[in-house]
Amino acid sequence: MNSSDAGAQARKLVGPSAPEKRESRIAVLLCVLCAVRVFVFSAAFPFFNNVDEQSHFDLVCKYSRGHVPAGLDHRGEDASRLIALYWSPEYLRRPEDLPGGVIPPPRWPVPVGARSVYEQRVAESTQRVNYESTQPPFYYVVAGGWYRIGEWIGVRGGHALYWTRLLNVFVCAALTWLAYAFARTFFPDRSFLRLGVPLLVAFFPQDVFYSVNNDVFLPLVNGAAFFCLLRIYRGERRSLLFHAGAGLLVAAAILVKFSSVAIVPVAAALIALDISSQRIAKERKAAIIRGAVLFLVAAIPVGVWCLRNELLLGDITGSMSKTRFLGWTLKPVAAMFDHPIFSLSGMAVFWQETLVRFWRGEFVWSLQVLASAGWDRVYGVSSLAFLVVAMIASRTWRKQPVKGPRSVLWPSLAFFLLSLAFLASISVMFDFGSCFYPSSAKPYMTSGRLALGALIPFAALYLCGLDALLPLRLPAPVRFAVLIVPVAWMTLSEIYLSGVAFQSAYNWFHMIRRIPGT
Repeated sequence: MNSSDAGAQARKLVGPSAPEKRESRIAVLLCVLCAVRVFVFSAAFPFFNNVDEQSHFDLVCKYSRGHVPAGLDHRGEDASRLIALYWSPEYLRRPEDLPGGVIPPPRWPVPVGARSVYEQRVAESTQRVNYESTQPPFYYVVAGGWYRIGEWIGVRGGHALYWTRLLNVFVCAALTWLAYAFARTFFPDRSFLRLGVPLLVAFFPQDVFYSVNNDVFLPLVNGAAFFCLLRIYRGERRSLLFHAGAGLLVAAAILVKFSSVAIVPVAAALIALDISSQRIAKERKAAIIRGAVLFLVAAIPVGVWCLRNELLLGDITGSMSKTRFLGWTLKPVAAMFDHPIFSLSGMAVFWQETLVRFWRGEFVWSLQVLASAGWDRVYGVSSLAFLVVAMIASRTWRKQPVKGPRSVLWPSLAFFLLSLAFLASISVMFDFGSCFYPSSAKPYMTSGRLALGALIPFAALYLCGLDALLPLRLPAPVRFAVLIVPVAWMTLSEIYLSGVAFQSAYNWFHMIRRIPGT
């Protein structure tokens, strides 16, 4: 047992100290602040945003009725009626392009004279193909259950839309607490990281958290799986039950979205390292059995879903139906290496655009991205700089226990880079044809939200880099101020950029003020 394990055992015996209790209260406060922030922004943005929110909401409605699409379904009538009534043109329309040069008022409630127009819009919506229909089911099962709860308590109309987004409030609060548990477990002697990691996660300005979208579950489920895998690797948990639970979390991560595939090689490497670290044959055999249990438990639900996709759709992921619908085609292997990403300039473009979208998302308003050029530069440059500094600084921790903080940073870096590699592989593999994004002219898949499964390890790496750059003797209040000030500034910038949404007549604040019964 190393010193950190002995300290943990001692804390269990004597209970948490006063500073630990105070720190836990601060973490709870961060969870509350995160919940409030996500709630306010979720209520401020009208439906339906440009990040496929119509498609994801349609799937939530279908799963709430027990309907699992067997292919590329058309939109259902339930979702289409809400889409036709509550859809805001403000994301993808400019006022000057609309009749009269202004955004029309909301369409609720439907005037008697406009019923035929409304029914026509519903009919048109039901003819649209939902190209997200073959997505893995985990998010939609949970969100569909949440949607049914709303129906049972009488939530209807436009309020049902915002009720669906309300699920994100609890997910993000839980994510903040998970970030605190992660930092407290793996950086017990660094107060700046113990509270800094949950602080950064709580105010991370990713706008997909204000949307009905399966990407919302990525950081929580992947983060929980990664947390468990690290505890296994470090020898903290050795029971078969814990390994089975970790396997279920790995499966859940894959069944949220296949962009979570990075967790698989990370899990394989950590389990292999755990096995190889056992010096006694009996312990090595036990580690092999535990690892086999983990992968078996993970493989069964994922395998069932993949088999179902193969039987119904002809490919194990089900994603080829979507790519064909979008006009993407697989390139010959030789042609893949002609991609500009294999040049320094191309890699720089991929890194910068992916990282800024990883940080702030992809919402547009009147066809203009809700972004600040200054903050975008900060996101891209600081991410690269702090991650490099963190890995250089980790070399100074060689005198610490073999499975100390250094053992967390390298797997965290691998997880984050593998998540980006998934996006790079899509960029390279496909010819995007006439698709708007990605396009043949700019063949980069830079939707950083797809890499959000690595949010907690990224936050830990990022703040380790910042911590290493600060003078060792800098007082703790000053160290925290160095983080709190830019986080506050970043949040104020997010509020400013989202001001147009707060003023929208289509959002929930205006809905409850004007027509409480809708």
